[in-house]
Amino acid sequence: MITLRRLQCFVAIAEEGHFNKAALRLGISQPPLTEHIRILEQTLDCSLFERTTRALRLTAQGQALLEHARHLLAETERAHEVVASVAPLCQTQRVTLKLGLLHAHTYTFLPPMLKAFVSQHPQYDIQLIEYSTGGQLDTILSGAADVGLVREPLLHSKINVQTLFVEPYLLAVPSQWRTPATVDISILEAKPIIGYPSHDDRRSTRGLFRDFLTQHQVSPSAWREVTTMHSALALVAANMGIAPVPRSQRTLKLPGVAYRTIKQQAPQLSVGLARRQDVSSSLVDTFCEFASLYFKSLA
Repeated sequence: MITLRRLQCFVAIAEEGHFNKAALRLGISQPPLTEHIRILEQTLDCSLFERTTRALRLTAQGQALLEHARHLLAETERAHEVVASVAPLCQTQRVTLKLGLLHAHTYTFLPPMLKAFVSQHPQYDIQLIEYSTGGQLDTILSGAADVGLVREPLLHSKINVQTLFVEPYLLAVPSQWRTPATVDISILEAKPIIGYPSHDDRRSTRGLFRDFLTQHQVSPSAWREVTTMHSALALVAANMGIAPVPRSQRTLKLPGVAYRTIKQQAPQLSVGLARRQDVSSSLVDTFCEFASLYFKSLA
């Protein structure tokens, strides 16, 4: 997709003759800048730059695009000037993005991501729509949320989902237990496991860990399911069991709860961004592009 942001990146690199200098000029890091150019070249099906160890030069296609891109960006700036003349009349008409999310996202990765998005796009407002994993599909299908952060898999013919990141599970254990930072999965032998349901039985705590525990010949004493992550951690703090939790969950510090890495290769949780296929929105496009680049920059 050709966007103004990608054209801005292209022009900055062409004029600076260097990716690092262009990134400094634009106020971004080099990885997302490189990703913008990669997508632009892929969209145009050509190479825009000749890259050598000593120099960065425009190809013939790049040279042709440069003047066109400068013209488009100049026209965009003129549009800002036209709109600015009536800005006082339009200040109350901010465009709002309805963002669906799971409750656990609000205190893990969401705050810094939203801060970065609003910093780059102060003209947009965000309305948060919370749902459970069981309700995420219906919320997006109904249009109550324009786009949603979801626990995968989310399969439906009318929904597009792009994976943002994958993270391993940790174990939340009572802090009164004297355990090292990394524990063997055998710690669950004859211990109760506390989990929570999912919209997909294969992705519930029990579904994810069933084969994992069998593989390592570990038999818990019991499985207990609660509705929310907070309930699971409350039981852990009460010394009533161990709860597998996604790694991002460890940012929630609760008295009586400690987080431990699993020595073996643990099951993983995938978080994605879901939107309806039949709805076209430049705001949703902007947010999806931002979220993809944001998590790539953290990898």
